[in-house]
Amino acid sequence: MHETMVRLYEAAKTLKGLETPTDVARALNQSQQTVNNWERRGISQGGMLKAQAEIGCSATWLQTGIPPMEAVKQKSGSSQIEEKLNESSGAPAYNVSRLPDPNIPVGSSPARPVYVVGRANGGLPERIWTDGGYLVGATEEYAVLATDDPHAFLTPIIGTSMAPVYNPGDFAFVEPGTEVDLGDDVLVRLKTGETLLKRLLVRRADGLQLGSYGEPGTLFFKPDEITWMYYVAHPVRRKKIKTRF
Repeated sequence: MHETMVRLYEAAKTLKGLETPTDVARALNQSQQTVNNWERRGISQGGMLKAQAEIGCSATWLQTGIPPMEAVKQKSGSSQIEEKLNESSGAPAYNVSRLPDPNIPVGSSPARPVYVVGRANGGLPERIWTDGGYLVGATEEYAVLATDDPHAFLTPIIGTSMAPVYNPGDFAFVEPGTEVDLGDDVLVRLKTGETLLKRLLVRRADGLQLGSYGEPGTLFFKPDEITWMYYVAHPVRRKKIKTRF
């Protein structure tokens, strides 16, 4: 089971008294299939935010394991003043739980440069990679990300339909080599050339039903309307993007 799900089940039992995967799925308003997918691959970014809102566990703790488990509640103005006074009256202390794990060998990260593919006229190329292994439409921008997919790429987020998880100005991290399951975030290119960042809700022989985080309603496309559909791992903030030159 993925470590993020181990933490989610721990938090669900500790904070809400939820005992089974079915209880957790119901609390997060997710299908059992989605929760099963999370057990294998890890919780999606949207799922972590949902867990923080509904269960009360920190999305950062779910992703990294860094305490505290419980999401920090916004303090009132008087509490913030009192906290600041207490901080100024004593010597600063280090939080030992946040120190690096000494058992992790230096240089063991699979992180590498992942390049941004530009979106001309709102769409992406029909083929992202050439037969020679060259990225079509690659820009000089990239982010250093951990991935074992040699065909991974980034693409700019356009529009607000997937907010607050994916916001304009940021980027979507796409891993074409990862199998897409129901409930996953996906990047879909249509035969018209339009490219959509959506959530896969239904997949049948006669087509796909896609939805959004920030807008009601769904879209349905037949197989012959779709060029490709790729798995989207998570958003990447603009401040993480670097330039080669």
